[in-house]
Amino acid sequence: MLVFEKRTVSEIARELNRRGVKHIGDSRWSYPAVYTILTHLKYSGCHVFGRTSCKLRTPAVKLPKSEWILTPRAFESVVDPETFQEAQRILERRTVNRSDEDILRSLRGLLGSEGKLSFKLIRSCSSVPSPSTYRTRFGSLRRAYELVGYALPDQFGRYELRRRTTALREQLLGQIGAMFPNSVSILRRSRTRRARLRMSNRLLVSVLVARTARVSKQTLRWLVDPIRHERKHITLLARMSEGNQAFLDFHVFPNIDRQRRFQLSLSDPWLNRGKRLHELAQFCEVVAQTAACRGRSGGQDG
Repeated sequence: MLVFEKRTVSEIARELNRRGVKHIGDSRWSYPAVYTILTHLKYSGCHVFGRTSCKLRTPAVKLPKSEWILTPRAFESVVDPETFQEAQRILERRTVNRSDEDILRSLRGLLGSEGKLSFKLIRSCSSVPSPSTYRTRFGSLRRAYELVGYALPDQFGRYELRRRTTALREQLLGQIGAMFPNSVSILRRSRTRRARLRMSNRLLVSVLVARTARVSKQTLRWLVDPIRHERKHITLLARMSEGNQAFLDFHVFPNIDRQRRFQLSLSDPWLNRGKRLHELAQFCEVVAQTAACRGRSGGQDG
């Protein structure tokens, strides 16, 4: 399974349990049980002596493989030596068996050959662990870059801005939900779909965050990215302050009448389509007013 089907150790254990193959004492197969069999030299017919050393009244200590005493062909093998060695090579290449320094060495090698690093480059290189491996081991891909001497903070600016914007949006949803516990709830249909606000009358309200971008030295704009399946909802637009660290103001609109990204100036005429909230405490009141106007004009919530 390991050599010819390229299965992982965990997958092999699950397959053996699925087939009803019993381990020692009718126990179930586990990762350690499978890994022990895949790596134990006795299954290739080789007798091993001196794996550990124990002096009088001291705990046993494991010895390095270079100090083991091996006797090949000591008994009939379960698997031929060539297949056994190939299994060891496969296991050694698996990321789970590689040290932090080893996987960083792979990253340094990629940097040396390409002169740069990126998520796409790492993912497409078969000799380098996946980006998720570096995140798991070192906390972030950026930290892994720093450890191999490739610290380019600007490369992560877009990612960090998106992460910060998402976090602020979540805080805003939570704040509104806490302010109106009997009138507003947070609707989350799945991990892949954005959360929305649901009023007590089941009306859905989309929440858009518009971050700032300086288009020239003295000109600041707000970028609005309409969400296709939320454009027909009543929408709370939250504009961020310069630097995108906090919110500047809030506006409620009957819908978003644009399909693609657009820009707003500080006092853009488009803002007149909706109503500005002087404070978040007005949220429910203004949403109700907007819904009533939509009803009179024949609008409907998507």
